[in-house]
Order: sequence, then C-alpha cells, then structure tokens
Amino acid sequence: MDVLIDSHCHLIRTTRSLIAWGTTLHVAVNHLDTIPVKAIVEALVALRASPLSGTEEHHVGAPHRLWDVASRIAARTQSAMPDGEPPSLGIIYILALQQMAQADHAALLAAFERAKLPASHSAHGGKAG
Repeated sequence: MDVLIDSHCHLIRTTRSLIAWGTTLHVAVNHLDTIPVKAIVEALVALRASPLSGTEEHHVGAPHRLWDVASRIAARTQSAMPDGEPPSLGIIYILALQQMAQADHAALLAAFERAKLPASHSAHGGKAG
C-alpha cells in the first residue's frame, strides 16, 4: 500500500495535477514498458525476495488498456527468463510502482502523456494503426 501512496504523491508532484489512483498505476506500467527487459528481470528477482507482495488485492479503477500493457511486459519478461515462473500481473504492478519512484521527471511526464492517449495510439508508441 505504501508503494502506491508514495508513487501517487510523486506523480501528483511531478504533473502538478490531481489524478485518480488508477491513473497512477497506469502511468507506472506505461513507464515500466519503456525499461529494458534485462533490468525488469533483475528487478523482478529482487522483488520476489522482498515482502511487498501478499495475498490481499486492492482495486484502483484503472483503464482496460492497463491490462494490455502489463500483459505485454509479463510476456517480454517470460521470454527473457524461460526457465523462470512468469510474473503475475500483481507483481508487474508492484514493480511498476517501484520503478516509477526512480523515474526522472521527463520519463514520468512522457508516461503520463502516453496514459492519456486513446488506446489506438498508445498501443503502438503513439502511432495509429
């Protein structure tokens, strides 16, 4: 829960906008999608050893396309670690929130802008089709 709260406050300070909790998660996942898969896999290994994931779920009302981006990240990481267990979407979300705290101002604003794009644009890096 603290990771979400910290990330949410960080995003509000960066964007100078009042935003929904689900937008924070969407921006975090959009940012994670820009990180090289090797760095994601390394962060996943560290995350699995930490006590951040649990059995309780929280729902934040994020847009449907969040699932698409998170699933794409999970598939990328699975292909980079074929012997490992694929990360759950919950783990992807926690990792995205952690990585968001390390994002520089420009990267965070770019992810925020991508999250605001219609689905037809955001699925292809800002290009339609």
